[in-house]
Amino acid sequence: MEKICVPSHVSTTFFKDTAVILDARTNSYHALNNTGADFWKSFMEKGSFESALNEVLELYDYSSDLIRKDMEELVDSLLHAGLLKRVQS
Repeated sequence: MEKICVPSHVSTTFFKDTAVILDARTNSYHALNNTGADFWKSFMEKGSFESALNEVLELYDYSSDLIRKDMEELVDSLLHAGLLKRVQS
């Protein structure tokens, strides 16, 4: 997967098993379920899709292919919403 990062205008609030990501430029938000919140928290800490994915794979007893597909779809959705951005190499 390409290199991505969290833009400076994006902030996150975690609630128990969920998270809310806020875009301060547009005042729009994106709610994440428990799996998405775990991925997002790990991504913010590690800065790597693969590292965050591996952590989620350790937490959940689901098909690794299914989790990878879901996390790739989440990243695509967050890129489209402007809550993640691509980093130029």
